[in-house]
Amino acid sequence: MSTSLSLEKGLHILNMLKEANGAIGVREMARRLDVSPSVAQRLLNTLAEQGFVEQDISTRRYQLGYAVLGLAQHVSQRGRLLDLARKELQKLADGGCFNGFLGVQRGSVGVYVLAVQSNSPVVIRAQPGETMPLHATALGKALLLDADDRAISKLFENTVDCYTDRTITEPDKLIQQIHSGRGLGYATAISENVEGVISVGAPVRDDTGSIIAAMSLAFPRAVYPKVKITDVAQIVLEASNRVSSGLGFERSSQRE
Repeated sequence: MSTSLSLEKGLHILNMLKEANGAIGVREMARRLDVSPSVAQRLLNTLAEQGFVEQDISTRRYQLGYAVLGLAQHVSQRGRLLDLARKELQKLADGGCFNGFLGVQRGSVGVYVLAVQSNSPVVIRAQPGETMPLHATALGKALLLDADDRAISKLFENTVDCYTDRTITEPDKLIQQIHSGRGLGYATAISENVEGVISVGAPVRDDTGSIIAAMSLAFPRAVYPKVKITDVAQIVLEASNRVSSGLGFERSSQRE
């Protein structure tokens, strides 16, 4: 049986057990999957090794395992992350010239998962699902605040895009910024991704203290110095801390 077919059959087993009123035996499972009992047993053994199914010793029948709860908790937390961040960013966007964003890291790029636009005449557009450069955005840098120097340098193994005259294209300079941002708790980008736009980003942590996302506020450089970067940083930090707390993060649990 091919790997893709095994995966498909394994997912069918999980759905089957989810919809069942009780545990299911191997022969019944094989009949529903239209495979031999030996094939069904191999699939169940693989799922059982990972904790996604478990066998009742007395009846030798199978039911969903507790590992499924971990997946459900992850999805639930992701939904909670979006709800908490949306409320915070909407509040900030309604208050003036700020455009708010939530993003996550996926490999060597960041991905916007939430964008809230202000009523300001200057709109900084980014759609959920759109990628962002980690090296040229405050949100991207905030996602890197826990990264070691080697991981940051790896972003520059291939040629990085230069968006403005201020875009960082040397690993040492980005590493220096990340070190500074780590001490401050936030990161900045001044006309590095979009000319004339300042952004400030701060990480969002889960209950383990890991950075799972970052929030940022972006505003036109024309309003500076009336709007001070340090003041915006405090706002972003407070908002990201509230979201992190809502996800179960306690400051005392943060890794040194």
